[in-house]
Amino acid sequence: MKKPLSFSLALMLLLGILAFPALAETKTCGVLSYLNIEEEDDIRFSTVRRPFLSVLFLQGVLTGDSDWLAEGTAEYRFYDTLNDMIMALQGGQLDAIKVPYYTALYLSNTTGNLKPESEYHPEKADETAEWALSRLSDGYSFLLKEENAELRDAFDAQLDAMKADGTLQNLVDEHIIKVAQGGEPVAVEFGTFEGDPVKVAVTGSLPPMDYVAPDGTFAGFNTAVLAEIGKRMEKNIELVQVDSLGRSLALSEGIVDVVFWTRALSEDVAELRRSGPRPSEEERAAHRAERFEKMTAEEQALLPEEGRPDEETRTQMDNRDMPPDTIITMPYFTDFPVWVVLKDTP
Repeated sequence: MKKPLSFSLALMLLLGILAFPALAETKTCGVLSYLNIEEEDDIRFSTVRRPFLSVLFLQGVLTGDSDWLAEGTAEYRFYDTLNDMIMALQGGQLDAIKVPYYTALYLSNTTGNLKPESEYHPEKADETAEWALSRLSDGYSFLLKEENAELRDAFDAQLDAMKADGTLQNLVDEHIIKVAQGGEPVAVEFGTFEGDPVKVAVTGSLPPMDYVAPDGTFAGFNTAVLAEIGKRMEKNIELVQVDSLGRSLALSEGIVDVVFWTRALSEDVAELRRSGPRPSEEERAAHRAERFEKMTAEEQALLPEEGRPDEETRTQMDNRDMPPDTIITMPYFTDFPVWVVLKDTP
């Protein structure tokens, strides 16, 4: 017969469990793979961004369980497609998946059993929260080969004009916000013009931004943006469906001229980069001191000096996932990542 545990041994085991709660709370999380960044770098970038996320929870811009995924409690699994990741979550192989916020809303309203782990309240964001969001977010851009700088510049000119006259915001409202809240991506008409078309790769893998209907119809925000660019440039736009992993290859082999690219700088950060050369360390320190003066003590504590990424990490994040010998347009939309869980998950 086994002897019962002594009181002292039982107490030691209990204290051990209490001292290491992360061991009991580890969650298996799905993340979309980068094409040109190692998985450990992706995890490192997430760690660098975490303090900005904490600021948003502190201000109530994001609500939910801010400690839902405490540092060191995640086991990451990487997936090549959103569909594979969703299937793993619904099949019980994952506790959560990371996707852009508006994709999370779309999934919540179309799949029936998924929901964002946190809720977004943009009306509560002050200047500090907006800054934190810009550092946490990814921009949506068009990717081209370096030799196509002239086409990139032509796209940039049209995107700038669309921002200035309100057209781009109207497309965001109609094809992202409205659809994410319960609508369906709709197809748009493309103009017909003389001359060779600009061929653009579409994956349909990130609704409602990038979407292809089951019958093969191209729809969603990105196609609406392209239709407007083509009309303004008086250029034919030809959409070519490729899978997510094939985007870079389709571009490098000349099958397409342009592909959609997400993991780019946010719009705010990209505008700063365009306004002049990268600031020196002294200029960065001055900007940081000025910004810290506007923060509360709690916010300052979340963004300690020693937590800043080094120059190499900042450069990698600025150019994250871009294949060699490529260039991108200015971002035309910005979104930030959130965790998505099953609705019946506590």
